[in-house]
Amino acid sequence: MILKGLKRNAIKKGVETHLKKRNSSSSGISNLKTLAILIDASRPVNKMAIKKLADELGVEAEKLRIIGYKEDNDIEDDRDVVYYNDKSFTVSGSLKSKILQDFITKDYDVLINFYEEEKLELDYLAAASAAKLKVGFSAVDHRINDLIIGTTTNDTNLFTKELKKYLKILQVI
Repeated sequence: MILKGLKRNAIKKGVETHLKKRNSSSSGISNLKTLAILIDASRPVNKMAIKKLADELGVEAEKLRIIGYKEDNDIEDDRDVVYYNDKSFTVSGSLKSKILQDFITKDYDVLINFYEEEKLELDYLAAASAAKLKVGFSAVDHRINDLIIGTTTNDTNLFTKELKKYLKILQVI
């Protein structure tokens, strides 16, 4: 139990460290080619709606990466989503998984933080990501995202419409 508390504090400290180092560089996106989506897989998620979102943004399937966080210990990857849980972190708060380390170091054009409930493990990956533009929901820490869409994860059609509108304004798509 003590180790779990130490791990949570270390992850929280890691989130703060990454937020302080954050340098938004959305101006470096000439057009949207690569897209990453971070989801809370502990809640029901419509993967088809997420794929449709990527398709509507003009992102090819092989340039889309979906990572999902599950609170339970039963994580199994499928061909569309890579899952992780709190056991993917060391006691010192660093990532154990090579896949997650590659995810945060890859320079995606846009990262969509598709979750509404703050969870340290999701916030860590979102804050640590090297994505040029981070998009998320208003319920999450505003320091993590560059663009905040005021909808819910349940209304993917409205989210897609609003996201497309703002990405056009930013001349990303």
